[in-house]
Amino acid sequence: MVNGGFQMRKKAARIFFRKRFGRHVKLSLKMLLGTIAVGCITGSVCAFFELIPVKLWGMRHAYLDMLAGRGIPLWMVLAAAFLISMIIAGIAVYITKKYAPEAGGSGIPEIEGAMVDLRPVRYKRVLPVKFFGGVLSLSSGMVLGREGPSIQIGGNLGAMVADIFKISKADFYVLLAAGAASGLASAFNAPLAGILFVLEELRPQFNYRFSSIQAVTIAVICSTVVRSAIVGSSMPVFSLPVFDWVNMRDLTDFIFLGLTVGVCGVLFNKSVEIFQNLYARVCHGRILINTLIVAVVGGIYGMVSYLLPEASGSGMQHIAGWVLSSESLGFLGMLLFLRFLGIMLCFCSGIPGGIFAPSLSLGALIGAIFGLGMLRLGVMHYDPGIMAIVGMGAFFAASVRAPVTGIILICEMTNNFQFLLPMMVAVLAAVQTASMLKGRPIYTQILERTLRIAGDMEVISEYRRFKKERNVE
Repeated sequence: MVNGGFQMRKKAARIFFRKRFGRHVKLSLKMLLGTIAVGCITGSVCAFFELIPVKLWGMRHAYLDMLAGRGIPLWMVLAAAFLISMIIAGIAVYITKKYAPEAGGSGIPEIEGAMVDLRPVRYKRVLPVKFFGGVLSLSSGMVLGREGPSIQIGGNLGAMVADIFKISKADFYVLLAAGAASGLASAFNAPLAGILFVLEELRPQFNYRFSSIQAVTIAVICSTVVRSAIVGSSMPVFSLPVFDWVNMRDLTDFIFLGLTVGVCGVLFNKSVEIFQNLYARVCHGRILINTLIVAVVGGIYGMVSYLLPEASGSGMQHIAGWVLSSESLGFLGMLLFLRFLGIMLCFCSGIPGGIFAPSLSLGALIGAIFGLGMLRLGVMHYDPGIMAIVGMGAFFAASVRAPVTGIILICEMTNNFQFLLPMMVAVLAAVQTASMLKGRPIYTQILERTLRIAGDMEVISEYRRFKKERNVE
């Protein structure tokens, strides 16, 4: 009798499990093939999106060095730098504003909006404009990153594959998220961070099922492998030594770093909103005026990239140097100001290019300044480069409000996993400070601004209610 009762309960549990979860446990063959396709295509496209701007940047500088080597006066070399970057930036912003305005900027808010049907996914327009516009803008010397655009490219490739494979509407969002995760993993060579980005940053929109997580994981693995094969390297992004462990009694240092970075993150997000609104007021939606202004900004940063490379570009190639820096505090402070100003002038203009990597560069500089300052005061007795590493994760968390992604991303990129605890302490302090100051997460802020410009105030209210129900900011 007892055994019969157990068998009945077991059968009832099996029926319930099948009804509730059965069809979501494993991927169908169509979804499996679609997921592999998304990962492989995204890894390939993002690899070329990484290599081509580097090549064009090098060609631009080689030409300017050739002019300087021929005895051409410096002002003429700078004039050539201005003209080249002005043309490149002008073309990039014009084709974006003309043919696919949603391809401007980072693109991550567009993916977040698409996940809940607030923004369209017009991959036939967005993919060519984002790729070629992004290649041009990243080659110009402007303070922009390729990581946000890589996420939007990946998401749109996911939508394209879903269309080709005739994927259902429910699974369409899975491939959209898988593509976005693959884009991040390819951009930073950080597969675990790519998966966590979807689970954390896209948490309110992502449909949690075991099969969905499988799909994201498979796509990320394929993307990372393909990207490494094309680029020819699977090493961490930053070539850094493995630093010594921090003593437990020094954890209070990271609390103060987190508090400082939390305030900086809120000010940064607010500044982005101010500059985006400033551009909107000046341009009034007129493409030619917008193109002219952005072209001039591009030309200026073409000259800056020649005179002071550390103040231009995404900053990723310089972060390792700042982590190991023995530069003066004054020089690092100047770089921090110039890069902050560069992000505001370049990213907020609407040209294709991300804010992800440039914000990491700000975090690294803040951490380096904080660490060197404490070292000079004699209150710190370990390598200040540790502060620069932790500062990146804390700033990302304060701005984006995705703490777990920030922690794992920086550990993967620097190959310094021994700083998980100090990173967690700093990130927690930064996030709590940003929340107490009522700062808005950067991508939510940009998405709501986009919806507001489109006149969708009712949709904004629904979106806020949607996120509140899921207990996210």
